[in-house]
Amino acid sequence: MVSLSIIVVNVKGKEKFPLLYNSLLRSSFKDFEVIVVDDRENKFSNPRFKNVKIKEDKGLAYCRNLGVYNSSGHYLLFLDNDTEIVEDTLEKFISYIAERPNEIVQLKLIKEDGTLDATGGLIDDLAYPHELNRGAREDTVNEVREILYAKGAAIGMSRKTFELVGGYDEEYFYGYDETDFCFRAWKKGIRVVFYPYAKVIHHEHGSFSSNESKRLYRLTYFLESRRLYFFFKNFSARHIVNHYLRLTIIFLGSVALDIFKRRNVIIAKAKISALVWLISKIPKLIRKRLNEKRNKFLYNERFLLDKGLIIKH
Repeated sequence: MVSLSIIVVNVKGKEKFPLLYNSLLRSSFKDFEVIVVDDRENKFSNPRFKNVKIKEDKGLAYCRNLGVYNSSGHYLLFLDNDTEIVEDTLEKFISYIAERPNEIVQLKLIKEDGTLDATGGLIDDLAYPHELNRGAREDTVNEVREILYAKGAAIGMSRKTFELVGGYDEEYFYGYDETDFCFRAWKKGIRVVFYPYAKVIHHEHGSFSSNESKRLYRLTYFLESRRLYFFFKNFSARHIVNHYLRLTIIFLGSVALDIFKRRNVIIAKAKISALVWLISKIPKLIRKRLNEKRNKFLYNERFLLDKGLIIKH
């Protein structure tokens, strides 16, 4: 068994993967394996790299779970295939997580221009995401801090923590999978933190069609459908009752604005399709919520609101 398993989903944007591959070979920390989940066969010359081939693309959450299933490390680090580590990234991450194995860690994501991608994020009470420090200078954010969710491009934890949370929910094809995972972790009393000393370069290739209309439709559809799914799956019944009317008014109002004011029918159609998808998942949501009642949670959204990790919309 190795100390660290690095999980990389390499289904989209394969052209950037060689940068990550070569940066991992330069790492000062050597006790790791890399599980590459791909839709094609890869024969790696380095024995640390292992290919796991999928028959069909079922989304990031499914691929990340599959990567963990095929790994053996005591600690887990999920990296997007358009990232690149620096020489001491793994060493610093392992040093931190080994002393705090019950935490989930967001590494420092830096864009090519030297500004921050994001240092994790918060959500509001309608489940809209709010990324922290996006676009700030890299050298201006250097403190460990609690966050509601870590970005999936560079998120690490112990295997025990991953298993305790229950892995990623595979209903999240794209977007919100890490938000859902981290929210469930918080409910179990597991801290999620931004750690600024383990740095990762994020090249951000994008995962959708280069056709602007198709890209906009798919991005809106996945983010809106999974946001609504997250809201009805994770918030307490009291929170849903108190915020349902406002959620509905804002959602339908945004669709009306897209049609009549913004003249963007593509986004309006994507939001309507997202709502239809959510309705189709109602039986599954009910089953999940009934199963959740059997679990004991330390925290709920009231605790997270008080900590400032959930904010008012």
